[in-house]
Parts: sequence; structure tokens; C-alpha cells
Amino acid sequence: MHTQESPQASAQASGGHPAEGPGPEEAAASPPAPVSQRERNRRETWDAIHTAAHAIALQDGPEGATVEQIAAAAGVSRRTFFNYFPTKEDAILGTQLPTMTSEIAERYRGSSRDELNRVVHLFAAVVRTSLPPQSIAARREAVHAHPELRNRLIHLLSHVEELVREVVTQEQPEGDPALRPALMMLAGTITKYGFSQYAESAVDDFESQLEHAIATFRRVLEVTS
Repeated sequence: MHTQESPQASAQASGGHPAEGPGPEEAAASPPAPVSQRERNRRETWDAIHTAAHAIALQDGPEGATVEQIAAAAGVSRRTFFNYFPTKEDAILGTQLPTMTSEIAERYRGSSRDELNRVVHLFAAVVRTSLPPQSIAARREAVHAHPELRNRLIHLLSHVEELVREVVTQEQPEGDPALRPALMMLAGTITKYGFSQYAESAVDDFESQLEHAIATFRRVLEVTS
């Protein structure tokens, strides 16, 4: 029996299935926090809904998968479904609305990277809050079988851009402030390119794909200038 009390925002904020965690150094230094029974229930419910949605979509297509079918297969109510996922496409893909956590914002502000690197890594960190890593295989399978599901990913990226723009514009820009909109657009494009390469790669190493994307775009600018 799955819990009926977990709102989507609570699951994200409290670690129900967060996609953004500490960096490799932090993860190596800090032991994982103990998981409460309530949190285990949340994770089980999230997994049950995602698994049911993914299976139905692969069999009947995204259009054939209804919220009622998914909820029934997962053993939850329609109301509980929407506590965890804002749309059926999110349930199929295992995605959630992106969030700008205080940790992500502070990591951006404290970064010593150059400005382009800082903004690209800020974009990537926020995108990861929307794409839980444990659903990546199912997400790739669903998008490969039904490319129209990419539209939901594109829509989520528009939310990411809004969150990133809010944080970036709070800073006093160095150099010409008129360049900030172009920087935002370039950083967003690089991030999208990095994720597209990552989604098609057999190697689960997003960080290297992101660094490769930055280097690739720098090279393009060099050879075309």
C-alpha cells in the first residue's frame, strides 16, 4: 500500500528523488544520511507511479496512457498522482519540475570558474533537479520510442532558464552588462547540447559531456571568428 500524503514539492525538497546532490568531492567525504520510513514510502510511491506510467506508455503510447490508468496500475489515487507528478508526461519520463536550491545558487556565486563556465554549470545543476538519475534508462527508452516526449523536456528547460536568469541577474555583471542576455542564451544552448549528447551516450558521465560541450562551442567561436 503506497502512502497518500507526499506532495511533489516535498518529495523533491526532502530527498524523495532529488536529482541535484553534492559534488563528487562532497559525496566522497560525507556518508549518506539515514532514510526515514516516511521517505522510503515516498520513494516507493514515486517509483510505482513512474514504473506504471512508463510501462503503459510503451505499450499504448503516451496518448493511450491516461492518469486514471497509471494511478490504478500504481495503486494510488488520482490526487496522489498529481502530488508527485504535474503531468502524465512527467510520470512517463520520470521528470519533475526544476528547482533552484540555496546550495545550487551559493555554489554558483562562490565558483571561481570563468563566467561562461559558471553559468553553464548553473544551468546544468538546475536541469539535474528535473531529471532524477535513477530514471535515466527508462527516460531514454521512452524518448527513443516516442520522440514527441522531447516536447516535455523542452518545456522543462524553459522553466530552468527562468530560474537561472533570476539568479544570474541578481549579480552585478562584470564587463559590459549588455552582453548578459547573450551569455544566458549561449550558456543555455551549450547545456542543451551537452544533455543531448549525454542522452544519446552509452556512458553515464554527464560531467565529461558538459565539459566537452563547453570546449566544442569555444572551438566553434574560435574557428568562425
